[in-house]
Amino acid sequence: MNSNKSMTILSVVIISTILVGCASYKPYKPNDLMSNDNNQLQKILDSAINEYKLPGLQAGILFPDGKMMLASSGTEDFEHQRSYITNQNIFRIGSTTKMFVAALISRLMEEGQLSYDDTIDKWFPDLPSANSITIKELLNHNSGIGENLFTNPMILIKSVLSDKKQWDAQIVVNNIMKNMKVTPIDQRSFVYANNNYLLLGLIAEKVGKDKIANQLENEFFKPLKMKNTYFLPYYKQLPDELISGYDEYLPFGPHVIKPSNISWSTLTYSAGSMASTSEDLVIWLDAFFHYKVLKRETLQMSRIYINARENGRDNNIVGYGLGLAQYELNGYKMEGHPGGGFGGECFPFYFPEKDVSIVVSYNWSKKDNPAGKILITRIIEQIVNNTNQQSK
Repeated sequence: MNSNKSMTILSVVIISTILVGCASYKPYKPNDLMSNDNNQLQKILDSAINEYKLPGLQAGILFPDGKMMLASSGTEDFEHQRSYITNQNIFRIGSTTKMFVAALISRLMEEGQLSYDDTIDKWFPDLPSANSITIKELLNHNSGIGENLFTNPMILIKSVLSDKKQWDAQIVVNNIMKNMKVTPIDQRSFVYANNNYLLLGLIAEKVGKDKIANQLENEFFKPLKMKNTYFLPYYKQLPDELISGYDEYLPFGPHVIKPSNISWSTLTYSAGSMASTSEDLVIWLDAFFHYKVLKRETLQMSRIYINARENGRDNNIVGYGLGLAQYELNGYKMEGHPGGGFGGECFPFYFPEKDVSIVVSYNWSKKDNPAGKILITRIIEQIVNNTNQQSK
């Protein structure tokens, strides 16, 4: 047996032995105090917990008149032995982070500190084809850069084996990009790649002359009073409301991703390390699509979508703008950015037809889990459409 094969087998054995998930789902009994509240959203969530065997679930709706509807169901754990999830619990939101990072880049553009047309050799002169890749192309995943952040076995093994591993984004970028073959300009199309947003996070730090966590806090979280939103793990003390999650994207799961785990959040960095509540996220969506985050003309540029159909990741994404996904579900069109992986999935969308913001989050990440999309559809059909009819 050659040494490479031996190492591969050893790695599999180590991972499967140490980290194989031990969680087993037990039926959930809804909290009577919550369920007795005549809240249609609460009823939808309570039903979904057992239907899709979810641990904890949270959702929010913000209507045009400012009315907000919030609900939570389930518990932090699959066994449903821990305390009930509340509206204040904080969930990992994965790639929804990209919407915030793109907004920060656009804010820096509005301030004249960079241009969408800047090529990235200005900051990364040694990266392959850096003089032919623009910031705009990073933002809409049309850069010719492929995805290899989560296909590199050594990166995955190190992250799985040590939840205290602290990755340096600059070193990660140098390692995963140094030998990458970038698609020529005339052959480029939409290819979703986390690498693009790692680069954007580093550019934001270089241009803004501050850590991205601080910039997001000062530019967005504080002004919008988003009190439960964090760019993990760059805080001296994590909030008590941040809950554990389960991940089944990685082999041999489900793996428990505890709040103290910094390995995945430092690795995903500006591509997916944020955590938030449904309440904060509907506030964000409402502000973003009503010009309280970016100027009107900037938002219009962000909403110019390139074709993203048949992308191989999420076929409900039909177009992609500057950190924005154009989404279609059962004939309903919406805009936002879904997120998933490493202990959480998040579906935050603005529904232009009704001028309504909707968010669904749960603390379980699993490939092709239908729960989030179905819940968004149910919320539209059973609450948003009915509310609109009643107001006429």
